[in-house]
Amino acid sequence: MTQKQENTVNFFNSIPGRIVSHLIVVLLTLGGVWLFQNRPVNYAKTIPLTPDPINLERYNKEQPINYSTNTVESEKQLAIEQFSKNDIQAGKKAIESLLNRGAFFEAKEALNIVKKTHNNNKSIDPEINFLYGRLVWELAQDGNRNYTVNEAFEYWEKAVAQRPDSVLYQNAIGFAYYTKGDLKKAYDAWFKVLKLSGENLTEIETLQNISTEDITTPQVEQKDALNAYAGIGLVMMKSARTSQGNDQRERWLRALQYRTKVMSEAAREYHIPQLRRNWLWSRVALRDWDFLMRTDWNILRKKR
Repeated sequence: MTQKQENTVNFFNSIPGRIVSHLIVVLLTLGGVWLFQNRPVNYAKTIPLTPDPINLERYNKEQPINYSTNTVESEKQLAIEQFSKNDIQAGKKAIESLLNRGAFFEAKEALNIVKKTHNNNKSIDPEINFLYGRLVWELAQDGNRNYTVNEAFEYWEKAVAQRPDSVLYQNAIGFAYYTKGDLKKAYDAWFKVLKLSGENLTEIETLQNISTEDITTPQVEQKDALNAYAGIGLVMMKSARTSQGNDQRERWLRALQYRTKVMSEAAREYHIPQLRRNWLWSRVALRDWDFLMRTDWNILRKKR
């Protein structure tokens, strides 16, 4: 050992040397903590993408309150009678009452009679196609494996083809597309709902070009428009799955903005217990909305 090395060892063995050693250790530790806290953040990894594949039984549907004083049987006969008179709107109300009660097979019996009559005339009213689609949709959401979302979609597709400017039809097919996993077509259907509802949209958004500016739209009064805004929020959330970095962050921001807009207009109606009574909302949509509702804005804060 050289004299210089021996002097260095003696210094660090002395009290002043030990103090210097401790200071060096403290400075290195603090430096490591600072570097960890100020490391670049990869939002694609830190922002949750979609709900975990949990048991959807939690989001089973509930039947809405039905205020009709008629019995199920009399409601079914009323529907058949009105449809036989070609009074589609009156028959529709009777069918909707049956569906709201969960009397699915009575509704199906009435609609089957009407379908046979109209098939003979080779003309099926779009309302019949829509109602039959709703019947199949609700049976599928109720867990009946003999009915599928795809079958409901086929009826609604016919109704939309016959009446493309129907807000109700477009909203329904938007939920069908979303439940099937076709986000782009769900977005298109819901955006058309907003246009048909008279919403004053300043620019047409697309999934490929999303602005983080505030949404500038007037008060939302129509229930259909609120469903569409909520639906587009879900699309933005789910589309973040295929995005990374700032693009993913922007899509999340847009989803949270739509959520805030909907809840500011109708908070009670868009909590899960109420939405479970809304026949349009599938269990998949309910699960995803629940996830979006529980998402904290703080996940979007950039680290400085």
